[in-house]
Amino acid sequence: MERDTVKFKVYCVEEYRRAHGLTAPQTIELFERYGVFGFLEEPALQWQSLDNTVIDIDEYIEARA
Repeated sequence: MERDTVKFKVYCVEEYRRAHGLTAPQTIELFERYGVFGFLEEPALQWQSLDNTVIDIDEYIEARA
């Protein structure tokens, strides 16, 4: 289970950085700053499309900015 969560987080970093034109280090720093990695542990997120997950991440960050 933990390994699947790590894979999911990697997919999210890659998808988010592509969607926003960021580098992987920039994306990781952003995710760490706003606690996105903890947010990505929500089981429901792992069952939706990555496009929707990117939208959810944007909303999560926006709510904390």
